[in-house]
Amino acid sequence: MSSESSFPAAPAAAAPASPTLGNNLTVMWRVVYALMLRESRTRYGKNDLGYLWALFDPLIQLGMFWIIFGLLQRVIPVPATLPVFLVTGILPYNFWRNTVARSASAARANTPLLTYPQVSVFDVIIARVLLDSATLVVVTIIFIIGLRFTTGEPFSHWQRVAILQASAVITLFYFVFCSAIFSANFARIWPLWQQVWGYLSRPMYFATGIFFTLQSLPTGFRSLAQVLPMAHMLEWIRTASIPGFVSTSYNPWYPISFGAVLLLLGMLMDWYLRLVGHSDEGR
Repeated sequence: MSSESSFPAAPAAAAPASPTLGNNLTVMWRVVYALMLRESRTRYGKNDLGYLWALFDPLIQLGMFWIIFGLLQRVIPVPATLPVFLVTGILPYNFWRNTVARSASAARANTPLLTYPQVSVFDVIIARVLLDSATLVVVTIIFIIGLRFTTGEPFSHWQRVAILQASAVITLFYFVFCSAIFSANFARIWPLWQQVWGYLSRPMYFATGIFFTLQSLPTGFRSLAQVLPMAHMLEWIRTASIPGFVSTSYNPWYPISFGAVLLLLGMLMDWYLRLVGHSDEGR
């Protein structure tokens, strides 16, 4: 008998445990949370007063158009007060416009961080969308409470059908996220996109329905406005939020399907950039 047979075979080296889905999600959340903190400090500064700009910006817009509507003695096309009508248009539109603009610079503004294997453009986009979403919720609550104590606006003037309102808000977050994915990856291919979006979003500020409703437009102009998915979102939000206002001029599936197309295009662009070895990520 050979000497080799007198010793038990050495155990095979254990294969390294593969990361589980839970571990991957935990790491991703830690990265996203750190990116949110970094983004908030970069955007608003270390001074807490910087956060007030998130409130002052829509407040200035509301005050300016409140004065203009009053001087022109314009009658709003919904059975609500002017502040409710303007807030339900200004806040959702600003949320969408600003998030798309900030997502366009997501890769360029975080190039050093993207060299780390744990950080991806997708993480940066999620962090920015979550930060903007949290800001929208806080600012909306402040507006509702503030108008209650300054103008006596009842809380009941902000909700008509709870389920419809919840579905509209969820769809708004979904549509903004899809738009952000598209914007971030399109800007990686065409860097001028951020500037182009700045010009495009200005006329859409007046065309999406912040100052009118689709229901109140003549048929010809209504057909043109209905091309814009945010016009459907604002009409949906107002139908769900303003008691006594019911519009049949919006299609909830339009922003949902439009968002799905934007998401698909954004993911395809990300896949293409990875395929050609784009250099903004260290992978």
